[in-house]
This record gives sequence, structure tokens and C-alpha cells, in this order.
Amino acid sequence: MRILTLNIGSSTIKYAAFDGNGLELIERNKISLKEGSQEIFKNFSRPDIIVHRIVHGGDKFIRPTLLTNDVLLELEEFSPFAPLHQPHNLNGVRTLQNLFPDVPQYGCFDTAFHAGHDKLHSTFAIPKLLRDKRLRRYGFHGLSYDWMSRQVQAKRMVAAHLGSGASLCAMLNGKSVDSTMGLTALDGLPMSTRSGSIDAGLILYLSKNLKYSTEQIEHILYSESGMLGLSGVSSDFKTLIESSDPCAKFAIDFFVFKTAQHIAMMVVSLGGLDKLVFTGGVGENAEPIRQKIINKLSFLPSFEIVIIPTNEEKMMAIQVQEALNNA
Repeated sequence: MRILTLNIGSSTIKYAAFDGNGLELIERNKISLKEGSQEIFKNFSRPDIIVHRIVHGGDKFIRPTLLTNDVLLELEEFSPFAPLHQPHNLNGVRTLQNLFPDVPQYGCFDTAFHAGHDKLHSTFAIPKLLRDKRLRRYGFHGLSYDWMSRQVQAKRMVAAHLGSGASLCAMLNGKSVDSTMGLTALDGLPMSTRSGSIDAGLILYLSKNLKYSTEQIEHILYSESGMLGLSGVSSDFKTLIESSDPCAKFAIDFFVFKTAQHIAMMVVSLGGLDKLVFTGGVGENAEPIRQKIINKLSFLPSFEIVIIPTNEEKMMAIQVQEALNNA
């Protein structure tokens, strides 16, 4: 059996193929979508199962799910909460439906790992009428966090997925209890081009007083903010670290400060900290940033630092294999 896992973004596809028995890696690659996804997909060997990373599963899709047309329609409802990811995820499913109509396709959801959060950690302080519309905190990067929870054992662990998208997860005995991301993948830490947490009143001011449209505001918060907005130099962390521009240094200092602050917030959710785990392009490779974050947490009692590479592609294959075995 050949399992094909896909992480489809706006400009690239990360894919991997695994042997369905021992989940040994057959092939892994990251390719540009400049040629058009239809042409790229035609080059894939016919798989037996296709598994997609779907960023937002809401409160209903909390385990690997067969992606029928009805399910895809339901998942489209969450596109406004993940505009950089969800539409591309779902378009990829439909493209592959046309190419391999007889091959079952499953979705694994980044929100699913956080599905068991207590209401204290998932609720917004808004009227019940709005809360009843499924407006709540969900959390993301769940495939990465699931992988980390299986690689590192700890009673109280904060996992830091730091890359172009960045978030933290508080885990108690391997289970997510809190996360910095909320309804959308915009909340929490500042990221490459995303603002992270921001005063909601600023949004109101942009709209009411400066007359920005909702589309303009969305573009600013998702595509022009974060490291790019702070530095005016680049959205790339490596470029910022190497730059002599004081604005680049400020952007890095801001990211370090906010990440340390949010780690402390996650520690409150856990009642202490045994291990701090770093992953992602920045978490694994940017030692200067990682060390500055750790230094700002020196006031905490001693805890272990762990650095591991994530493997979202294999995690998808594992989740689907477990789901099929337990069916």
C-alpha cells in the first residue's frame, strides 16, 4: 500500500509517499506551484490512499476524516478563519478527486490536537449569541504538536513551533491544554508576515476612522505585518538575523520578547514547566533567537531544553493508519 501525504499551500506543495505497512519513507519533496497543480499532480504515481493537511477542522472534525463532497462543503465554512491555507488545502483535494477519482482521500486537521481544551482555554469573552456560532479558540499546528508529543515525554511541556507561522502549545502528559493561536492562525506570536495578537480596537479604528476596507485590513494583518511590518527589511528570519539594520534587530527583539511572554503564559496553564521543546525552521535552526528566548525565561525554575525536527507528513500517515486500524 502506498500512502501519499500532501501539505498544499498557496505557492508550494510539500508531499511525501510512505509504504503503508511500516510507514517507511519512499519519497519526499517540496515543489513550486508555478506550473499549475494539475500538471504537477499528473506526475504522481497512483497512490492507494491520499492524506491532506487541512488547517481548520472546527469543532466537528477532530480525527482523520474521509473527504467526501459534503465534508468539503462543511470545511469551506472555515475558510474565513484560515484564508492563507484552507482554500488551497481544499482546492488540492478537488484537483486530486478529478485525477484519482477512485482513490480515497482523508483530511488530517491542525485544529484536532487541541480539541479537548477546557472551556476556560477555548472561550472568548463575547456574548453567548456569538459563542453559539462556533466563535471560540481552536489552536493550530496540531500535526506538528502531535508529532512532538510522541517524541518527547514530559508531564508539563511547552512546545514551540517557530517558523514563518509560529505558535506555542502547553501539553500536560502529552495532551494539549492551551495554545497561543485562537479562532484563526493570526493570533498569538508575531510571525513572518502575520501580526499575532493585536488590540481589537486597532481594527475598529482602521475601519471606522481610517476607512480601510475589510479586505485591506485582512491583507495588512496577514501579509504586511509581523517581521516584515516591524523591520521594513524582510519577512525572513535568517535575513533579519544577518542584517545590520536597527529595524531588523528590533523585529528580532520583539519576536523574542513576545515569544518569552507567551511561553510564561503557557507555563501558567500548566502550573509549571519540565521541558521546553523547539521545532520549526526558526526553532530548530536559529540558535541566536532560541538562546535569547531561553535567557528571558531564566527566572523560572530549571527546565530541560529539547530541539527536534517536526515531521507533519509522517504524522498524517500515522494518524490515518491508526484511524483505519481502529475502524
